[in-house]
Amino acid sequence: MTKHLLYLNNNQLTASLWAKGIQSPVQTFNNFASGWLQFSEYLKVHRDVPVYLLTDLVEEDFQNENIPHVFGPAKQNLIQRRLANLYRDTPYREASQQGRENEGRRDDKMLFSALTNAQLLKPWLDALLKEKIDVAGIYSVALLNPLLFKKLDFGKESTLLVTHQSSGIRQSYFHDGYLRFSRLAPETAWSAQAIAEFAESEIVKIRQFLASTRLMARGAAINIVVVADTKIIECLRPLSSDAEGMRYRFIDLNEAQPVFGLPKLPDLALCDSLFLSLLASRRIPAHYTTFEQTRLHNLSQVRGAFKLLSALTIAVAVIWASGNILDAFHMSNLTKRAKQETQQTLANYQATTSSMPVTVANPHEMKAAVDVARMIKHNGPTLTPMLTVVSHALDILPQIKIHELNWQTNETDGAAPDASAAPALTPVAPGEVAPLASSLIGIPTKPVETLMLEGEVIPFNNDYRTALESVRRFTLELQKDTHVRLEVTKPPLDIRPSVKLESQTGNDTDLAKPRFSLKLVWRP
Repeated sequence: MTKHLLYLNNNQLTASLWAKGIQSPVQTFNNFASGWLQFSEYLKVHRDVPVYLLTDLVEEDFQNENIPHVFGPAKQNLIQRRLANLYRDTPYREASQQGRENEGRRDDKMLFSALTNAQLLKPWLDALLKEKIDVAGIYSVALLNPLLFKKLDFGKESTLLVTHQSSGIRQSYFHDGYLRFSRLAPETAWSAQAIAEFAESEIVKIRQFLASTRLMARGAAINIVVVADTKIIECLRPLSSDAEGMRYRFIDLNEAQPVFGLPKLPDLALCDSLFLSLLASRRIPAHYTTFEQTRLHNLSQVRGAFKLLSALTIAVAVIWASGNILDAFHMSNLTKRAKQETQQTLANYQATTSSMPVTVANPHEMKAAVDVARMIKHNGPTLTPMLTVVSHALDILPQIKIHELNWQTNETDGAAPDASAAPALTPVAPGEVAPLASSLIGIPTKPVETLMLEGEVIPFNNDYRTALESVRRFTLELQKDTHVRLEVTKPPLDIRPSVKLESQTGNDTDLAKPRFSLKLVWRP
């Protein structure tokens, strides 16, 4: 991601682009009307690149105070009221918590800071706002120093971090791992020796200031880390010695980037590029923001999100369309293969049918014959249902003995025939057998079946009353099946009033047997 880096001090603003760990050549604009006009023209070429504004100003104030330990909106309201009381004339203000007190009600330790001269930023921000350029954030060199301090591994020891920028000598004091105070001392010296002497005098002054403001106990040990050009360090070493609790550590700018884990930049003479590379290579929340800057930045983020969503949508659409094209190609191949297989099957069928011998019957006649055979098999008469009914009745009445069964099929059930519906009889020549009616073999429906049954009741012992009762019960059992219509053609003893009672005597025992005859008609 390309970033537009602006570095603002009291005298000038420098601009450069950062992309893939490489910083472009710096362009400088003086802090006057001519520089503002040149900057406006410069921005017209870089409208689409987000701006990261890094400030290194003398007019930056720091206050250490304690506030009650509260949560949520109440804490935010308390912080905003305190910032408004401390810094009424500037919108660029910030508060950060630095732990809690160890005793009493354990209040929160806070560091309040602000860029007290908002007019220094106004012409530059107005130019950015006029071109509607996204300002990702306004940052402070002093508030970036804690990131460098963590890499020094001093823990909670009191440390003074001294850096040399184009704006002068900045001294940032750390205690208990937190930034407590930072001060920029402008310098106008040109030689390395003069800059070294100025830095040493400022270190003495800041130590006296920290002791007088009780930020540090008088005479307490302190680590002094100096980050500067090689020539300045060589001039500063003889002036600085580890005495009175002061322990020096010198970091050459050419060795500073590996120490702080930053991208390598060649030929560094000032710490400006060191802080810019720190800002560009990491995602750091903005230190100072305004409503207008936040609004433009949010709109830019939303615009970027929509662009990303559009790109993803197009990518998904392309993938989906590609999948459909592949599926269509696959289906086309399957269709072609199916057509080929169908043609091959038809060719094989035609070859097979052409090689078969010619038959007299055509397929329709064969189908009709099969249908007739199935009809006869389903509707053909069978003695099984009637014998089943008779068998069940005999199981209940074992005294009934069957002597003879005569089964036949009929076109009707013996009811009075309908002359209008009677089929015409085909004349038969002498000596010929009449053809069997199709209705008797189950075409088109099942025929009526008749069963003539002859039997007797055993043992008899001349007990006609018992014989009659057994036959009556036998007929009732047979009539339980709804398909059976029964007629008693000969009872064991004819007791009708119109019939004479007769008997014969002799040696013929068959005359004394109670025989009977039944006619069973099975209606399908």
